[in-house]
Amino acid sequence: MNLILVVDDEPMLRSLVGRMLADEGFPVLEAADGREALDALEQFGRDVALVITDVVMPRVSGVELLERLSVSHRGLPVVLMSGYRERQLLERGLTAPCAMLEKPFSAAVLLAEVRRCLVGAA
Repeated sequence: MNLILVVDDEPMLRSLVGRMLADEGFPVLEAADGREALDALEQFGRDVALVITDVVMPRVSGVELLERLSVSHRGLPVVLMSGYRERQLLERGLTAPCAMLEKPFSAAVLLAEVRRCLVGAA
């Protein structure tokens, strides 16, 4: 089904990313933070093919979500979005199993990474 879970505490950005994906035919599920994402994965886990998450969020951060998913949903591709430069994240030891997107990013960059991650997970 290729359901994509978009996780960001900024409603406008979450909605924008969701629309970019939906416009390309991807079914999208949205969550406001890592806690909501974990709840959504409990409900829709088998249908979720990819998680795109912000790094800095309240309650459960994107980094904590990534760590939990590496145990509970091993193999589920995760894309991290951040206002920090990728190099800054790598220096802190943060890596994504699939990709990192520096905000702001274009629809073309987002879609290219999503397609690459979905192919790699197949």
